[in-house]
Amino acid sequence: MADSQNGYQLMEINLLPSEFRQNKLNLSWILDSRVMWSTFALILVALVLSLLYYHVIETTNELQKAVAQTKQAIERERPLLDKIAELEKKQKVIKEKSDALRSIQVSRKRWVLMFEDFSTTLPPGTWISGIIQEGDVMNLSCATWHFPEVALYMLKLEQTQSVTEVSLTNINAVKINNEDAYNFSLRVRFNPNLGLETGVR
Repeated sequence: MADSQNGYQLMEINLLPSEFRQNKLNLSWILDSRVMWSTFALILVALVLSLLYYHVIETTNELQKAVAQTKQAIERERPLLDKIAELEKKQKVIKEKSDALRSIQVSRKRWVLMFEDFSTTLPPGTWISGIIQEGDVMNLSCATWHFPEVALYMLKLEQTQSVTEVSLTNINAVKINNEDAYNFSLRVRFNPNLGLETGVR
C-alpha cells in the first residue's frame, strides 16, 4: 500500500493465522506497459494476417472466375478453331502439291536446258553414253574418236550458262569397231538456279 501524501510504499503485515489468511489477487501486471504493448502488437498482427488472408481468398476466387470464363469462351469458339485448323491443314496440303508441281516443272526445264547445252557443245565424233545425277553434279560418261576433242568439249561446257565447273575424272584408250577411240568421264557441276523463274534462262 502506498502513502498518498509521502509517496512511500507501505508494507502490509497479516498477523492472522495461516488458516484464516486471505491472499489478495494482484492484477497490477495487466497495467504493465510491456504487457499492454505486446498485447496490442499481437492483436495488430492478427488483424493484418486476417486482412491478408481474406485478400488472398478474394483474389483466388476472382482468378478462378476469370479462368472459368476463359474456358467457356474457348469452348464457345471451339467449332471456329477446329474450322481454322482444318483450313490450315488443307492449305498445307495445297502448298505441298504446288511445291511438288513447281519442282517437277523446274526439274523438267532444267533437264531440257542441260541436255541442250550438253548436245550443242559436243564436238564432231564425240558422244555421251551415260549420265548420272548426284545433287547438283552430273557425271557424264563419254566417248570420242579424237583425243583433243576431250579438252574442247570441256572448254565449251564451261562456257555455257547451265554449267559452273567441269573436271575430267577418267580417260582411257579403247577399241571401237577395231578403231582407236577414247572413253572419258566428266564431273559437271550445273548452276543450281538453272530453270528457276529468277535464275538462268
